[in-house]
Amino acid sequence: MINTICLVILFVALGIYAVFQKLFNQKHKAFFEPLDAKEYSYKAFLPGCLGIVEVLKLSGTGRYQARLNQKIAMLHGNRYLAFYSLVHWSVKVFYAFLGLWLGSLFCILGNTDAWGLLIIPAAAAGLFFLADKNLDDQYRERRFKLEKDFPDFVSKLVLLIHAGLNVRQAIERIVSDQHAKNLPLYQELLLVLTDIQGGSSETEAYSDFAERCKIRQITNFVSILQQNMKLGGSQMLFELKRMGTECWEMRKNMAKQLGERASSKLMLPLAIMFIAVVLICVAPVILDFRRMF
Repeated sequence: MINTICLVILFVALGIYAVFQKLFNQKHKAFFEPLDAKEYSYKAFLPGCLGIVEVLKLSGTGRYQARLNQKIAMLHGNRYLAFYSLVHWSVKVFYAFLGLWLGSLFCILGNTDAWGLLIIPAAAAGLFFLADKNLDDQYRERRFKLEKDFPDFVSKLVLLIHAGLNVRQAIERIVSDQHAKNLPLYQELLLVLTDIQGGSSETEAYSDFAERCKIRQITNFVSILQQNMKLGGSQMLFELKRMGTECWEMRKNMAKQLGERASSKLMLPLAIMFIAVVLICVAPVILDFRRMF
């Protein structure tokens, strides 16, 4: 009986997905073409999921959607926010279907009892929110890389301004040296230069830069640049030096925290090794002691 219910759930979920994939594949196939094939290797399975998002009008509201938007904007920029928001919801729906399929198969193969049926909705809900966790991990990794590379960028910028270059020329020189390393900060700076060359004002380009990155150091950096554009003077160089010193201190603290986390993660393996060594040393003594009796 339980296996029959699981089979019904499995085939109903497969049927619903197949119907939507058939109906919306041609309509939404081109929508997912710009996605990176490595990051979204399953993008061919998403058109039907986007159809479900449209039919059910799935979208987060309030603080939940605001948090998603903040992370998506950090990863892809505000100009692509609407696109990647739909992509993310499509991925969430696809993960939910995977949870239904895998949970049903687990119940069938494991011959679970009635309580085991709870695995199916739990798997669907777990994978549904796993997409949010993946987004959060990408957001944290990108934020970490931006904060790690920013002090080095500020130091180079100050040196080049001292050498007689203006801010835009200095950024162009830095980006030309670092862009090959494929680092997020220099990709964002390259996008700033591209926006300026495309007709945007420097103020707008730097504001968009701060909006995309959304970290305090870059926001303060953009404020210094915009203030210098409005008021002029030699105060900018002093402020950049001060910011560079603060950023390096923050980077040192970050390195200390990472070191502490690494050492704490080593405690469990070290404890297991210590117990193993103790057992190896004590076992012969215990065996000899038992032989005496």
